[in-house]
Amino acid sequence: MTHDRPPAILMRKPEPADLEALFHQKNDPEVKRLLGGFSRPQSHTDLQQWLESHRTRPDEVLWSILSEETGRCLGHVGLYKVDPISRSAELGIMIGDRSVWGLGIGREATLFAIRHAFFNENLNRVSLTVLVSNDRAKRLYHKVGFVQEGLFRQAQFKDGKYVDVIAMALLREEFVDVA
Repeated sequence: MTHDRPPAILMRKPEPADLEALFHQKNDPEVKRLLGGFSRPQSHTDLQQWLESHRTRPDEVLWSILSEETGRCLGHVGLYKVDPISRSAELGIMIGDRSVWGLGIGREATLFAIRHAFFNENLNRVSLTVLVSNDRAKRLYHKVGFVQEGLFRQAQFKDGKYVDVIAMALLREEFVDVA
């Protein structure tokens, strides 16, 4: 099935109502296999603490990604380690609802966060890391302009083996808004 436009999404600060969906997403083995973090099982208490710690950090901007149609939480995206001196941040994203994979929601949420970084936070650089085995994410990051800057050899342990992690970054002057 081909989609000209991804399903409409809403972006907002995470709320306790998102916790049940995030609990299932962060404990889904297929989701965890693609992410650098979240290797251990997450309890409801773990996620409540995670939500509170990230909602109140001054060096982070975090959004829940919601289906506009249903209001269902599909995942989250955030800017972490926001540094106003070096004007940089790290991007992290999880589309944890597998029923919407491949529909362009990750692209829309990534572009939303990048636009916020460059035009609202006045940052110059957004970096990220991605597992070498996560082909879908690597394609997305290349499409929106991220450039590979390095490789962390055997930096993660997934599915019983060590996996390399790619370091990528996008500079404000390189960003071409592909809306």
